[in-house]
Parts: sequence; C-alpha cells; structure tokens
Amino acid sequence: MKWIVFVAIAAGILAIFGLVYGISFLVERSRRSKAKSKSTAPDDDPKFLRDLAERLKQQEEKDKDKDDEGKTGEQ
Repeated sequence: MKWIVFVAIAAGILAIFGLVYGISFLVERSRRSKAKSKSTAPDDDPKFLRDLAERLKQQEEKDKDKDDEGKTGEQ
C-alpha cells in the first residue's frame, strides 16, 4: 500500500512538472514568433548606403566647386 501511495505522489509531481514545462514551452514559442522581425543596422541597409554615397558625392562636388571658385578669384 505504501508503494502505491509513493508511486501516485511521484506520478503527480511528474505530471505537474510536465504541465509547467509544456505551458512554458508554448508561451516561449508564441513570444519568439511575435519577435521574429529582423532589425537592420544602417550599415546593412542598401538604401541607406546608396543615399549616403549620393550625399558624399554631392558634398565632394560642392567642395570641389568652392575650391575652383577660390582659385579663380585669387588670380
């Protein structure tokens, strides 16, 4: 009789742990699926890199034009 009670208590404890583990697994899985979006750093974004290259090119052209105006004004 003692063994039956022991087995019943052990099975109950295992069932409770299994239930808690299963619920935590389901909750974690639902959290992961919601947070599946990938963040993109600016250096990984092709549009950002194209825009940056265009801005730098325009800035270099402006600097070059200013340098040319300064040289022609000195002569």
